[in-house]
Order: sequence, then structure tokens, then C-alpha cells
Amino acid sequence: TVTPGNIRGLIAQRKLFPCCFGSALKVKGVEEFLQVLDAYAPEKEYPVDFAARVYKISRDPQGNRLSWLRITGGNLKVRAQISYVNQKGDPLEEKAVQLRLYSGDKFTAVDSVFPGQLVAVTGLSATYAGQSLGTEPQGQAFALESVMTYRVCSAADAATVLPKLRLLEEEDPQLRVLWDEGLKQLHVQIMGKIQLEVFRALVKERFDLEITLDDRRIFYKETIANTVEGVGHYEPLRHYAEVHLLLEPLPQGSGLIFDTVCPTDVLEAGYQN
Repeated sequence: TVTPGNIRGLIAQRKLFPCCFGSALKVKGVEEFLQVLDAYAPEKEYPVDFAARVYKISRDPQGNRLSWLRITGGNLKVRAQISYVNQKGDPLEEKAVQLRLYSGDKFTAVDSVFPGQLVAVTGLSATYAGQSLGTEPQGQAFALESVMTYRVCSAADAATVLPKLRLLEEEDPQLRVLWDEGLKQLHVQIMGKIQLEVFRALVKERFDLEITLDDRRIFYKETIANTVEGVGHYEPLRHYAEVHLLLEPLPQGSGLIFDTVCPTDVLEAGYQN
């Protein structure tokens, strides 16, 4: 017998996926959708310690940086200290200067937020989308990567353009901004034509900068077909070394793994590096 309890349990185990039909624009099916949520959404038991996940980075009309959090445990109070690690691996501790509950473009500043709430926080300078805060378990990294790269051309110099594009890079996990020091060129990695047009329009709207994108190239990720060994001879500062580098293919998705089979009592780790 199928009961509401069975259905809730299956949804919680990600074995059943309800599908609702309707149109928010035409206000059709909205009430039924909310009833389904109320009846079948698993009731979450939240931990007592603070936990949250960053799901978006944006900026308000005054340029204040907003870290959008979903609170998944405990509570967060205004002016509370939040410890986290930025994308470079540097530990930071910053205050939640303001907690904002948004409704459209308007917000209400509150003193504290609780599990299940979505809140925009000011005062955090280096958070990123997908990041775990507090006791929230670390989630999976974004798997989607842009496949095309374009050269960015502008009448303004790169030193002016680059910091502005870095702001947009923070807000869109699919956007990558690259500076080629050798060629003194600025590049962006982007998903396709639609994102390209949105990107150009956004740069114009936010920074009043006209940019063009050319020299389109497609990124490829490849691996070697078989094992190969290379040998190199080095004689820096009257020292001599013969280095053997063994390259082996790995299963798809393994990334790059570096290792050594040379014992450190034969050659110190510093020299091996």
C-alpha cells in the first residue's frame, strides 16, 4: 500500500521524484504545487551548530557584496564572526555586517536567521558559490566547465578592465577570466553564444565599458594513449642530475596525480621537488 509516509520516505531517499505541472506566469497550478510541497517535502532535522551553504554571490545597486546563504543548522546573528577558507586556501574570519531577507528588490534587515531561511549577508569578502560554512559538509565542486575561450578587446587598458571582470567572475561559476602575462592579453572562458551576449551587455550595464570578443578557440581535455618515459639531463651550478619522468594515462576524470618512486634516503625531498 502506498501511503503519504511511503512517498515522503522515497522522496527523502531520492528514489521518487514528483513532477508538477503549471505556470507561475498564468497562476496555474501554483496552489497545487504548494500543497504537494507541504504534504511530501521531508521534514528536516537541523543540527544545533551553525551551518550554511553559499549558493550565490551578487552586488546590490550600491556595490555592496552579497553572499547568499541557505542556513542549514543553528542560527546566524548579525555581527557574528564567520570563519572560512577562500578559494586560494587562505583562512579568513569576518563579521556578518548585515543580514538581509529579500522580497524582490526590497529587503528587510534582521538580527538573526534560522535553519531553512535564505539570507543575503554583507561583510564577507571572499566567499564563493557552492562553499560550505560552519559545520555544513563540503559539497561537490562544479563539474560544468566552459569550452570556449575569447580574447577580450577594449579601448580601456587591461589594468582597468581586469578587476571589473573579476567581479563578474565571482558571481557566475561558469565564467573564467584569464590574464596571459606573456601575450599581455585578457581572455574569458564562456559556455556559448547566449552567455557571450549576456556577458557583453552586463559589462556595458555595470561598468559602462564597451568590449569586443574575438579569436575564439575551443578547449580540449586529452590524455596520453600509453605509458612513456622521458629522460632529462641537468647541470645547474656545477651539479649534475639525470631525471626520469614516467607518464601514464589514468581513467577519465582522475585529474593529474604526481608521485615519486625515488626513496628520500637516496635523494632528499627538496631536491626531488
